[in-house]
Amino acid sequence: MSKALIEYYNGKEKSVEDIYKNKAQVLLEALPYIKEYFNRIVVVKLGGTIMDDDKSLMKVLDDLILMKYVGINVIVIHGGGKQITKLMEEKNIKVEFCDGMRVTNEEAIKTVKMVLLGEINSKIVSFLNRHGKLAVGLSGNDANFVNCKKKMYEKDGKEIDLGYVGEIIEINKDFLLNILNNGYLPVIATLGSDSKGNIYNINADTFACGIASKFEAKKMILLTDVDGIKVTENTGERLVSKISVSGCSKLIETKEISKGMVPKVNACIDALKNGVERAHLLNGNSEHSILIEIFTDKGIGTMVVKDSDNY
Repeated sequence: MSKALIEYYNGKEKSVEDIYKNKAQVLLEALPYIKEYFNRIVVVKLGGTIMDDDKSLMKVLDDLILMKYVGINVIVIHGGGKQITKLMEEKNIKVEFCDGMRVTNEEAIKTVKMVLLGEINSKIVSFLNRHGKLAVGLSGNDANFVNCKKKMYEKDGKEIDLGYVGEIIEINKDFLLNILNNGYLPVIATLGSDSKGNIYNINADTFACGIASKFEAKKMILLTDVDGIKVTENTGERLVSKISVSGCSKLIETKEISKGMVPKVNACIDALKNGVERAHLLNGNSEHSILIEIFTDKGIGTMVVKDSDNY
């Protein structure tokens, strides 16, 4: 056999024919999962450092395009926390958080809209549309399809004014269904509005939970910068590959889940209590993490399941 027909595969010489047979086998192994997810809804929230790295972001988006082409209805949710903070600092606007929620005054909400709509949403849509006229950029305040109110927050017996931070009241499911039924992939910025036209910033994990719950999605996937939920043991940190809702609640109570992971895990808990089948925390920096989670039985990251799933 000529050298042109030989390639190195996993450190060993293999013929091109063998390599393509291996690829075909991978496709066949994915078939049961493709059937299971066909025409089902999967909500993916983009976040973490991949939002700053165009190459990493494009790899994730390519995976989502593959999912769409095999018949999965993908809904993409994105925030833009780090980019918002960066621009606020450049504009000398005070950056303040309360239990992971951004305090958003009138000046800050203008910056939030500028980043989410003018920078991030348009970039994601343009990357997806390299593969065709597939993606539509949206914001929750479009047609007021995410109706919300000002979030009232209480801590240590005191009411804290978070400014233009919203709490979802209702989501117009038909609005999004029309977009999905016309073959488009919606890319949604996490803003909402009230009946008076005020626009509010909504936590991206909470927003994803709201959309996933409204559709009783097959899966809700939250991409982060870490591999998932980790617990400390005598031998060091251990990744929890599968955990129940009550197990998550216990880890929050004991502070083993803390800081920025708390709203993500709470979003998973709420989603499962409201009709979503599975919730996942995945590292968006791990190549093809979403495809591995959906199309194989290996799975990576942390899967959160209902208590009734006998776990």
